[in-house]
Amino acid sequence: MDKPLIYFFGRNPALMTIVDQQLKASGINARGFMEEGELTKALESGEAGMLVIGGGVEPDPRQRVKELCGRLGVLVLEHWGGPQMLPDDIEDALS
Repeated sequence: MDKPLIYFFGRNPALMTIVDQQLKASGINARGFMEEGELTKALESGEAGMLVIGGGVEPDPRQRVKELCGRLGVLVLEHWGGPQMLPDDIEDALS
């Protein structure tokens, strides 16, 4: 079975780069977004199996994308802290 496409949503460009590298190094098929509008369009395409929301995302956009994911059946993982634990957290959430 193929692993689902993982989207991640954050605000800090440096952390987004690190997260992207960390996930790809772990064999996780992932795509990052910093803009809510772009993320919304991508989620509506139906390709994502999970959305990871970083700690720096503000409450209002956080709530909107969580509600959208709920309607679309996309699993949401809210991640707080550094990227080093994210691959394991994703695997745990998917299992």
